[in-house]
Amino acid sequence: MSTGRIPYYDRKGRPMDLMEWARLFEDPDYKIVAQHWVRGWMVSTVWLGIDHGFATMFSGGPHIPVIFETMIFAPGDVRLAEDDELDQYQERYATEEAALAGHDRALAAMAEKLGGPDAAMEIMSAAQFTDTATAPDDPGELM
Repeated sequence: MSTGRIPYYDRKGRPMDLMEWARLFEDPDYKIVAQHWVRGWMVSTVWLGIDHGFATMFSGGPHIPVIFETMIFAPGDVRLAEDDELDQYQERYATEEAALAGHDRALAAMAEKLGGPDAAMEIMSAAQFTDTATAPDDPGELM
């Protein structure tokens, strides 16, 4: 069933066609909004470009596309308890500004859980992290 809505949106929330979305989605500089690491854990916020606002998509009322996502990823060698709130943490947002604010909240929560102020002092950006020996070859591969 079609809603008549355009499913693809740029980072400003403007509709776009599939080919333009695909071109931008392949560009890590466009796709990655923010990435930070603390003690091997990563908080990643990305532009999805596809509307994930399913709750209001079919309501017939006003709809704002949900096109950004923040997730927390544990280091590969960490085994988490099933009830760990950091495991598979995910939030989605309609605007880049909301996504950046959500990224900061997730980063603060993760740093607090991993050791509070000591862990917060170890926050690294993508550029800093890629200078370390444990960095992936391409941080975009994690998305």
